[in-house]
Amino acid sequence: MALAVGAVAAGALAVGGWLGYRHMEQQVAPGEALRGYDARSPASTAPHTENVFTGRVTAFEGQRDIEGWTQDVYRVEVTSVLRGNLRGTVRVTYGGDEGATGRLADGTTYVFATHAWADAAKDGHAQLYQGPMKPVDAAQLSVWKRAVALPVVP
Repeated sequence: MALAVGAVAAGALAVGGWLGYRHMEQQVAPGEALRGYDARSPASTAPHTENVFTGRVTAFEGQRDIEGWTQDVYRVEVTSVLRGNLRGTVRVTYGGDEGATGRLADGTTYVFATHAWADAAKDGHAQLYQGPMKPVDAAQLSVWKRAVALPVVP
């Protein structure tokens, strides 16, 4: 009897796990990353970042495949820091979950929310925020300042 109860419980756990996996799988389209946060929301993205800063795009360096992701690579001059300790000119990679992103304009200042790649000296910092990249304005800065005040996720 105990063996039958154990088998039924194991079967129920297996079916529940498979259904849960299928539910999560359906929420992620091909080419999208599965994250534990909403990458289109500053408040949801900021706790997962090492650095949040405004930066002026000085050059588009091209596209590269980094850790299996096609990324646009930009040279960015840090103009102000909301979180982290980046200074000077850094390399930022930007690739949308859903494929091609609009090219960032040279000479334009944006808010970047980044995390260093495994080899930051070579690959730079990955842009985590996947929402619209617009030239920075006072309203965006206000939103990001509130977002970086949230605790960092370990």
